[in-house]
Amino acid sequence: MLTEYFEANKKNPEARAEGECYFLRVLLNHVAGATSFEDLRTVDGEILPSFREAAKRRGLIEADNTLDDCLTEAETFQMPSAFRRLFATILVHCEASNVRGLWDKHREAMSEDYCRNMVLIDIRNMLQSMGKDIRSYPLPDIDEEHDSPHGVDREIYEESIIEVDPDHETLAASLNAEQRSAYDEILAAVDSGEGGVFFVDGPGGTGKTFLYKALLATVRGVGNIAVATATSGVAASIMPGGRTTHSRFKILLTIYDGLSCSFTKQSGTAKLLKEASLIIWDEATMTRRQQWRHSTIV
Repeated sequence: MLTEYFEANKKNPEARAEGECYFLRVLLNHVAGATSFEDLRTVDGEILPSFREAAKRRGLIEADNTLDDCLTEAETFQMPSAFRRLFATILVHCEASNVRGLWDKHREAMSEDYCRNMVLIDIRNMLQSMGKDIRSYPLPDIDEEHDSPHGVDREIYEESIIEVDPDHETLAASLNAEQRSAYDEILAAVDSGEGGVFFVDGPGGTGKTFLYKALLATVRGVGNIAVATATSGVAASIMPGGRTTHSRFKILLTIYDGLSCSFTKQSGTAKLLKEASLIIWDEATMTRRQQWRHSTIV
């Protein structure tokens, strides 16, 4: 099936899209006895043109009412920032047919913290123009996370306000011996400031992402910047604050020898990479050699 995978990517541009990768994974998890990609795309004797269509025909794609129920439940316990991430994940991976309807119904829950703080920040700025301090009045405190200080690059600001999931703060205590060995060695390099490059290898399901989440929570928990990236969008979405390497490192999609970075030394991206205490690149072995050479030069 691996050979067929590469052939499918060559012949069908749609197969290279993240959506098709997601639906392929869905089918692999639900279709028993498949020996080829054609088997996965076959439903009731008919070979369908895409994995998405096959998943839809099998009833594996969630209906909007299911997504609405998911969001409604999340409103009761998730913070607005986490709720926004959930909404974005649904847009990317769940093929909602009425996105505007979901937005209209849940936008208040997603924007609650922004509305409150933006109003307070606007009032504070007006008071400052009148020579007054908002702290002199019995108003709620401003959440500084939503008030980017002047002079701070957007890339650094966005990474610095990523919330650490309380459940992730205890992940380190659950690491097995091999995970703990990697965890301790990587953190020792982070704490010493000497840096280093570490390669974490293991088959799928052995706990690499669990280790990454523990590292991210530990580094971010003490106020340092940890950049989480992955070659594919699906893997990036699993890590808190994850971005694809193409997006974070500004790697061009067109591959050629001599590939150079598309940002300058003075850019926000360059400053972010310099400020970061930890950079994680999941699925690094899946990238092209030109892209890897580009990242090492960066």
